[in-house]
Amino acid sequence: MALASAALPIATGKVSAVGLEKPAAPQLENAFFSIQFDLATGRFSAWRKEQALLINATATAALPAGVCSSADSRYSHSVKVVPFQNELGAGRQLIAMCRDAKRELDFEIRLSLYDHRETLAIETLCHNVSKKPLNLQTVNPVRALLSENGGLFWPGAKTLLTNGQMYYDAGKVKGLKAGENSKSWWNIALSAGDKRAGLVVGYLENKSSRGLISTKPCEPSDTFELTIESRYERDFILPSGESVSSDRVVFHIAANPFLALESYAQSIGDLHNVRLNPPINGWCSWFSFFGAISEGEVIRNSLFAAEHLKPFGFEYIQVDDGFYRAFGDWEGNDRFPHGMKWLAESIRKHGLKPGIWLAPFVIAEGTEVHRQHPDWLVHHPDGRLKPIAPNLAEGAPDPVGQGPKLYSLDVTHPGAAQWLSSLFKTVAQDWGYDFIKIDFVEWSLLAADRFHDPTVTKAAAYRRAIEIMREAMGPNRHLLDCGPGNVSVGLIDSMRIELDQPPVTWQQYFLHSASSAPAAAKRYYFHKRTWINDDDHVVLANLTPTQAQAAASVVSLSGGNMISGDRMADLDPIRLDILRKAFPSYGEAARPIDLYQSDKPEVFALEVKKPFGQWLVLGLFNADQKSSTTKTVSMESLGLDSTKTYV
Repeated sequence: MALASAALPIATGKVSAVGLEKPAAPQLENAFFSIQFDLATGRFSAWRKEQALLINATATAALPAGVCSSADSRYSHSVKVVPFQNELGAGRQLIAMCRDAKRELDFEIRLSLYDHRETLAIETLCHNVSKKPLNLQTVNPVRALLSENGGLFWPGAKTLLTNGQMYYDAGKVKGLKAGENSKSWWNIALSAGDKRAGLVVGYLENKSSRGLISTKPCEPSDTFELTIESRYERDFILPSGESVSSDRVVFHIAANPFLALESYAQSIGDLHNVRLNPPINGWCSWFSFFGAISEGEVIRNSLFAAEHLKPFGFEYIQVDDGFYRAFGDWEGNDRFPHGMKWLAESIRKHGLKPGIWLAPFVIAEGTEVHRQHPDWLVHHPDGRLKPIAPNLAEGAPDPVGQGPKLYSLDVTHPGAAQWLSSLFKTVAQDWGYDFIKIDFVEWSLLAADRFHDPTVTKAAAYRRAIEIMREAMGPNRHLLDCGPGNVSVGLIDSMRIELDQPPVTWQQYFLHSASSAPAAAKRYYFHKRTWINDDDHVVLANLTPTQAQAAASVVSLSGGNMISGDRMADLDPIRLDILRKAFPSYGEAARPIDLYQSDKPEVFALEVKKPFGQWLVLGLFNADQKSSTTKTVSMESLGLDSTKTYV
């Protein structure tokens, strides 16, 4: 079937008003959107009803020789419209084939509209049609720049919410300023006010790539430059005749900016068939003992918890960093003389469940893996072993110190994959740990420039590793990830969402942009839709009673894991009473009412629904340690009728 095409203008400077009107006969249309792919220019556009949404976008790919674009003259274009159905529902899809006259890299751009979702999904497939492997570094499934008379349009936009790549960067809430570029991992959200529709632009999946989104407000107002970048690796190889996906991204709209975030996250969960084990209610050794944890202290805290906290919903005792002989040799060290299996059995004898911390990709010099299987480790492109150099960006852990050299396990090597599987089977099934927390992933596996199998991307390698862990552990044990959850979603139970800042003081909970309260606010929408949020430990010993109450309250309002980090037996009666009240986790995340008003939100509302009643919990916090404050909260923002009276 031949489809009509109306060429859109290409200009520099401000976006031309010509071409912003919806075409009379769009190639693909539903109740929400209209789509047009320009056969003459290789650019695509989308309208929401009669309003321009995305204009003159291209798909691009970065090769060592330069960037190629669907709009380059070397490409010829054809389109077809087909029906589709997936986990999110049914709809129709426009497939644009961009064929390379040089017979090097073809683009296949898929623009999908769902019958019952106000969602535009975009995916670009890159096909290596040459006779040699290609070093493909990044793909931009969407690039809309003013210099190409393109852009994203969102009328009345006032505020932008970004996201960070890892737990230690919870993102920012920013007012919009023309010319100021913002980068966000995985997704961004635009708000024009609580009573107007909200827009989320983000990845639905990251099985092949790590997704980075760049936006820049421009003149005229309501106009943005937008680049969505699917990152592979510097040395990723796409073999001849093979294809790679950018992963699917969406432009998702809902009645208000909160619903846009929540339904976007639910789409991710639906696509990955997310099924979660219950939140963790328990204790972790880290903030009390750091690397000096011992068998005796674990037993001491287990005995105390069994007597004083188990009746309140406490379940788990988790041993954190410091128990092992060396990275890659996970048997207990001399502070754990009876071994880790014995310790797990001892915890169970007290009526509790054992948990443990692992850095599964970190291998120390001198261990059996390093000595006997160096081919299992990540190498430089020239074949030399690549030592780990921890990322020293703000918040990233640096445990190397002056110890032995560390290396990263390369899970694309079959031997390394089998070793990883055996490790998790041993820890979960032989030793008997029901809860495993994994850490130190960014500067180990995710720092590789190339893998044993160079046709595997960084995201694909990480997801493959989590698949190995999940299969070895079984479906009923809890897996907590301190890595990029957008890659591991559907395989994990909970995700660390905030920055740990030892020693734990008021800073940990409120004062940093990625402290517990800001992180719980800026990532609330992921909770229970994609994973359980882990807002880190409740540590009360270094806080005043009032601060302790606030810290326990805000972690409670996150709805996620509730994990004590104190030496529980040493807590005074006041703080112990606060801790008792924090257990168990309610399981639902409060909505941050002032999310789009501050980078450190302080107002949370939580609907509580029980068989015997329904009510609203309102949490208001003041992070300022010196000054009091007055907060005004409208009934409308809480979803309540302002004409009625409430207790």
